[in-house]
Amino acid sequence: MDLTKLQYGNEGQTLDRKRASIEPKKVAEQISGFANAEGGVLVIGIEDNGEITGFKYPKSKPIESYIEAPHVFLARFPKYKVKRVPVINFKGETDELLLFMIEPSYESIISLKDESVFLRVNDKCKRQSHSQITQLEYDRGARKFEEELVEYSSIDDVNEEIVDEFRQLLGTTVSTEKLLRARGFLRDGKLTVAGLLLFSDNIMAFMPSARVRFMRYEGVKAESGTRLNVVKDVTFDKALPVAIREAEAFIETQLRDFTFLGKDGRFVTLPEYPKYAWFEGMINAIVHRRYDNQGDHIRIKMFDDRLEIYSPGALPASVTLENIKEERYSRNPKIAAALTQYKWVRESNEGVGRIYQEMNEYFLDDPIYEEPNDSAVQLTLKNNILARKDRETGRVSDIITPEIFSELNEQEEMIVRHLYNSGSLTASEVAQIINRTSRTARLRLNSLVQKGLVTVHGSSPNDPKRFYTLKEK
Repeated sequence: MDLTKLQYGNEGQTLDRKRASIEPKKVAEQISGFANAEGGVLVIGIEDNGEITGFKYPKSKPIESYIEAPHVFLARFPKYKVKRVPVINFKGETDELLLFMIEPSYESIISLKDESVFLRVNDKCKRQSHSQITQLEYDRGARKFEEELVEYSSIDDVNEEIVDEFRQLLGTTVSTEKLLRARGFLRDGKLTVAGLLLFSDNIMAFMPSARVRFMRYEGVKAESGTRLNVVKDVTFDKALPVAIREAEAFIETQLRDFTFLGKDGRFVTLPEYPKYAWFEGMINAIVHRRYDNQGDHIRIKMFDDRLEIYSPGALPASVTLENIKEERYSRNPKIAAALTQYKWVRESNEGVGRIYQEMNEYFLDDPIYEEPNDSAVQLTLKNNILARKDRETGRVSDIITPEIFSELNEQEEMIVRHLYNSGSLTASEVAQIINRTSRTARLRLNSLVQKGLVTVHGSSPNDPKRFYTLKEK
């Protein structure tokens, strides 16, 4: 970070400026706040307005007192670097700045020796209450809510049939109590949160929000009151292995079928969404949701044009919307490990990336991940209904036969399949699909027009709105 950015960059989540008269303990609080958030840079010796006052300013404290501050006041250290930077201050004198470059602490909470904890929120470092510290510990992985004991629960709340199935998956014959204790699902005579969710049908008595709700709407938006358009509303609230199977079976009955043009030129009928995409999205919501959020539940909403899967709890600190395809993290590792035995959770980090791949193979838009109100994760799958609605295979099957399809080259095959499965394309879109220049794309399209397979729409070759569709009878 250059001097100009240090002086005039916007103070916010990752940058703060302080005068060199600040109390050293306040510096430790700032370091705690940055480390418990996204990390950042703390510069000492610059005013909020960017003026360099350095360490020769009246009432400035020795630079060494700030360098020593983390060791004096912090109970646990984050990773950070400290740097003394020579500058010319506002009086024209040679002076210094002090920089703390702090990395985020993803696996532990950075607290002070007096047990206080701070969190950087926008341009402030805020002291956290006891409940906020607990939430921060869950977020940072320093503490797992799934390992908390469920008050008033006992082994009597366990469904023996589910435990027996799990026992068979593990290939063991140990007793229920020994199995649950060994796996960390039973402690001090009480079920843990993970144990309750995995093996009990009494979940609603202890955790009413630990459920999956499916709602199907008529239309493309949710209405209310006299215009209420919910046509299906089903809740799945049994032990997770049972709830997952019941939700899977029910959702499959709600999916419509569409016709696709396959790679061999034959028409095939498939569900409107690839199963892997929506099922993996549901499993991720179950495995990674924040179960300590007792005021919300998992919601799966089906509209005419999309499927939304909503899971309480924002992404953990190490995962962002930008790296979600590559970054691996488990908020509830014991639940994830148990569901791995059912082959629902994969050990390799392929889940999100494969959702993208499956959607692409169905000629659908990329999945959309969002964080509504920074308090949840929502996956949206679009079904491209405009291109598929009421499509009749017979309208093009006399034109596109397997025999004709076999005479096309690889690029022409790709274009024809995309036109059928997506609706219409421009030359530039075709260029991206076949990974060639726009000129090559136009040549391939013109060839298909001459073969009587494709129709061109547009007043002239230079028409910017010119597009192509499959020819119909």
